[in-house]
Amino acid sequence: MKLVLLPGLDGTGILFEPLIRALPKNLSPIVQGYPGDVPLSYEELLPYVQSALPMAEPFILLAESFSGPPALRIAATNPPGLKGVILCASFIYNPTRFPKSCRRLIQPFVFSRWPAWLGARALLAGYSKPAVFELVQRAHKLVTPAVLAARARAITVVNAADALAACRLPILYIAGSRDRLVPKRNPTLIQRVNPGVKIVTLPAPHLVLQNAPEAAAKVIAQFAAEVA
Repeated sequence: MKLVLLPGLDGTGILFEPLIRALPKNLSPIVQGYPGDVPLSYEELLPYVQSALPMAEPFILLAESFSGPPALRIAATNPPGLKGVILCASFIYNPTRFPKSCRRLIQPFVFSRWPAWLGARALLAGYSKPAVFELVQRAHKLVTPAVLAARARAITVVNAADALAACRLPILYIAGSRDRLVPKRNPTLIQRVNPGVKIVTLPAPHLVLQNAPEAAAKVIAQFAAEVA
């Protein structure tokens, strides 16, 4: 079965490398990236998601963090071949306490390559491990600060509750038990909107797929077997 992977805030797909190495051979990954130099809204990203979908074979859509809302928008249309959706450390509303009225404060300088608070950010997101830190560095070199800022602003006003409610396919939510960026109230809200969502929590920070790739691959493979 095909596994279409939609990336987090960086939009590159590079961060999926640990998971891809851990996936069983019966799951064939398709990584869809987003432009790293053009700020696009969630709506403008939908064609990129659509273009990655297999045309004539079954597949699962896995969306990490930032990509949850567009994945749900696509899934709500029930495209041919889609068997299920996996949300990893994702959300349908702004997952942070940052008020949308202050979103204009999120400017490119916040995402400069070497901010003074990089170490604290690494601990929060879960890329303080050298191998994960190197992955994040590689990914962010391919994305402009303007694009990262635009995506962060989009998160503050997102609302994909209607798409989640309209989705009739099996949905799995993979959470990190130490996630400080998308805390546990978010999967709880998701399950409230769509009670059929199954939640699995792994011992990991926000970057679940990068810090616990083997455990995540096992959960994903089990879900794939259930929906096949």
